[in-house]
Amino acid sequence: MKQSTKIAIQGIEGSNHHKVVMDFLGKNTPILACHKFEEVAKALVNNQVKFGLMAIENSIAGSILPNYHIIIQNQLEIIQEFYMPIAHHLVALPNQSINEIKVVKSHQMALYQCSEFFNRYPHIQLVEDVDTALPAKQIAKNKRFHEAALVPKGTAAIFGLEVIQPNLQNQAFNETRFVLLQKKTEKQINEVNKATLYFTLPHQEGSLAEVLMSMKKVQMNLTKIQSIPLPNSVWSYAFIVDLRFKNEKSLHQLILNLEGKTTHLSILGTYKSGRE
Repeated sequence: MKQSTKIAIQGIEGSNHHKVVMDFLGKNTPILACHKFEEVAKALVNNQVKFGLMAIENSIAGSILPNYHIIIQNQLEIIQEFYMPIAHHLVALPNQSINEIKVVKSHQMALYQCSEFFNRYPHIQLVEDVDTALPAKQIAKNKRFHEAALVPKGTAAIFGLEVIQPNLQNQAFNETRFVLLQKKTEKQINEVNKATLYFTLPHQEGSLAEVLMSMKKVQMNLTKIQSIPLPNSVWSYAFIVDLRFKNEKSLHQLILNLEGKTTHLSILGTYKSGRE
């Protein structure tokens, strides 16, 4: 990927999405900052950018189901994945202690992942925001004392803030999986060894078991299975699975085998695993 290629992300400079771009795709990669994940998809569909980056699951909070819906509804394709350790730092204007902070703002996922810390400080009001970095930017710009933000490592320096408390996440190991997206294309990426499938099943006993057995027969390593509610169909679900494979022939064979066992089947992406 050329570093001149602009990538749409949810969040601004200093956000986790921005950090992924800088760490994995190059520090000079230009970004299109979007407030919402829906705007990332819209930028791709309208050809404002060629690529978009989206968080898809977290080791503590689990899958981000709305983002799967966005990928499916906009017919986007996963072409790459990245795993990034997540560290949440509490930052504010200099020379303030935790006891002086009255409000903390951040993205809802960041607040959720640091809930145990804030349970010890009931005087602090937690306020959800659209992004992790935006509250920090506003604190610095408007000189908001008694207010703090939960941000990734390195964001405090960008806005001239001070770290009051580092590494607030509930668990020491906290990692988020991000996927790089593009509009669907027939072009194949070299050296793929992972796929994400989306399928629905007939309401028959053992239908899911048959699909799982088909995966076993072609020696697929099932790394994730996720049920996802079907829009406009109460208590009906589709399934999303991530599969590791040794060669693409086994994936093609699996697709053929599943065509008669599923009521709908689509490939959300084939790509190289972000894990060795």
